[in-house]
Amino acid sequence: MKPFAYVRAGSVEEATDAFAAHPGARYLGGGTNLVDLMKLGVETPTALVDVTRLPLDAVEELPDGALRAGAMVRNSDLAAHPAVRDRYPALSQALLA
Repeated sequence: MKPFAYVRAGSVEEATDAFAAHPGARYLGGGTNLVDLMKLGVETPTALVDVTRLPLDAVEELPDGALRAGAMVRNSDLAAHPAVRDRYPALSQALLA
């Protein structure tokens, strides 16, 4: 595995700044196989920007009726969200497949 920088972001702004400062960086979140791909040499990021501690795990209903899923929302939580089940049943089923 090639050497890389590691940044644990404390805010969304820190995450985007770190990503911009390291061309070739990748975001590191839960449920990703990025590290496995790095071990195989498939992915060779210059930096990992860890966003796992950021509060990005919510599904929000917006005023216009749209839904916004945070970057750290688990597939199972998104699939089980009442608005997703009601308005987007195919998406809900696909997330659990």
